[in-house]
Amino acid sequence: MHQLPSLTVTSDHIISDVHQGSISVEGCTLVISGSHQGSLAISDGGAVLVEGSHQGSTSISGASAMAVSGKNLGSVSIASDSELKIEGGGQHLGSVSNDGSLVIRGVFGGATSGSGVQLIEGGGYIKPPRIENGVHYYEF
Repeated sequence: MHQLPSLTVTSDHIISDVHQGSISVEGCTLVISGSHQGSLAISDGGAVLVEGSHQGSTSISGASAMAVSGKNLGSVSIASDSELKIEGGGQHLGSVSNDGSLVIRGVFGGATSGSGVQLIEGGGYIKPPRIENGVHYYEF
């Protein structure tokens, strides 16, 4: 069985090509201008800017933030002191457990839960699912 490499980012970094495997971002900024497939953990005041695409689960905690101007596919967990922003032109597809802040300026498709703040600003909108046989499908 082939194991994908994990990456721990502790100083500002840019992924301009393709990375497959988990990434931990700790107290710095990661820009994904290419693509990332794998889990993403953002902590200790870290920030991730998704300009390209990210596919996988994301955990945002420790006064951290993620901004999506490209595409983010996968579930996201937002801690009480952290934030997810879907910028104008950005797309998020996946469930969000929000105990912090979710700002939608682009397109959001997915279920939400949690006690956090959810704001829809500018041209942001929540795309309704297509429902077949009781199953919710979100498509862009």
